[in-house]
Amino acid sequence: MTFRLRNIPLMLLGQVPTVLTLALLGGIAWWGYKWDWKVPTLPELLDPTASARSRAEEGDAEKEEATKSQEDNQGTEGSDKLLHPIKLRSEEAMKEAGIVTKPVQEKLIGEYVMAHGHIDFNQNYYAHLSTRASGTAWSVHKQQGDTIRKGDVLALVASPELATLKFDLQQTLLMVKSRDRYYRRLEEAGPGISRKDLESGEFALREARVALSKDQQSLQNLGLDVSLDELTPLSDEQVAVRLRTLGIPDTLLQGLDANAVTGNNLLPMYAPFDGVVITRDIVIGEMVTPSKPQFQLADLRRLWICFHVRLEDVGRLKLGQDVAFHLNGQNEDAPPAKIAFISADVDEKTRTVAVRAEVDNPHGRLRPNTFGDARILVNEQKRLIVPNEALQFDGSSHLVFVQGESPTEFVPHQVKLGPRHEKFTVVLNGIKAGQTIAVSGSHVLLSEMLKERIGGED
Repeated sequence: MTFRLRNIPLMLLGQVPTVLTLALLGGIAWWGYKWDWKVPTLPELLDPTASARSRAEEGDAEKEEATKSQEDNQGTEGSDKLLHPIKLRSEEAMKEAGIVTKPVQEKLIGEYVMAHGHIDFNQNYYAHLSTRASGTAWSVHKQQGDTIRKGDVLALVASPELATLKFDLQQTLLMVKSRDRYYRRLEEAGPGISRKDLESGEFALREARVALSKDQQSLQNLGLDVSLDELTPLSDEQVAVRLRTLGIPDTLLQGLDANAVTGNNLLPMYAPFDGVVITRDIVIGEMVTPSKPQFQLADLRRLWICFHVRLEDVGRLKLGQDVAFHLNGQNEDAPPAKIAFISADVDEKTRTVAVRAEVDNPHGRLRPNTFGDARILVNEQKRLIVPNEALQFDGSSHLVFVQGESPTEFVPHQVKLGPRHEKFTVVLNGIKAGQTIAVSGSHVLLSEMLKERIGGED
């Protein structure tokens, strides 16, 4: 037992070289890990944090370089894959393939707001016309579809009210003449007439003149122009004759039976503007009243286009903007129009806003209540355009083939497309104005490109 205790220190001393060796190897490993197996400089030894920052920066730089290299490799692969030039054998081969080239052009392209609408009468030149006094239809001079001029007589109505007003006017005119003569005699009498009698005569004359003006106004309310200056010098018989045909044009009187026009009750119905008789609801001998229209008139040379625009599009509209209207069923467009009205409120049911444009219709092609589609030009700017036949699709992107260094070389360019029209498409990027591109026959170039791609993959 004593022997074994004595040998323990000797055994421990024997393990010291091994422990020292392991400690030295561990220190070397830690040193290498800390300094990335590099010999540090003196500043790095003095400031260990500087070394850490340096290594971090180097690491970031290496990552950035690796990422950039990867992107470059991908770009190179995409360029080789999509933008590799297509070379044809000769210009003759190009012609045989039907390849035609044209330069890329710029064009003013409009932005539009679309809406559905219809043609309507211009309410400023559209009237439901009725007689101004009740009576019986005596004669009708315009029929449905007739063209009319402002002031034309549409019909004559035998009105008892008119006859009463004419007789009242004759009576009042006679009273004015009588009182005027009496007042003049008082003035000529001189001092022999009292001032009271003179004032009384003057008052009576003025009262008669007021009554005459009232009767004149009553006839004017019925649309009859009465000139007191013309009637005053006439005799009673001449006044009666003049009032009998008041308001009836001479051209119309020539076509009427002179013996038939014997009363004072014929009231003309006049056309208020040039236009067309749309409807006629009056027959000779029937009773007519102001409450029921007898004629519907309209000037078809000036119409309205009425349409409803979505609430989200109204903010782009302004008065005076151009409107193109395509008529349904007729496959034609209305003449150019301009916005004249934008409603201030929104329809409760459709959540749209009423908009109106005025359109000229000189030849009568447009008919009210015809439906169609409106296009409102809200913006216009220059855009690159290419013919639709110049565009090709390789399965992942749209391509345009741009002529390269020689007439038989074409480079496919990826393009981003904008709005497509009937014959051309707007290109947002990928090509420039003036570049020559393949228009007709571009599908041949696409086929050649795909063949080379497949061959390269094999």
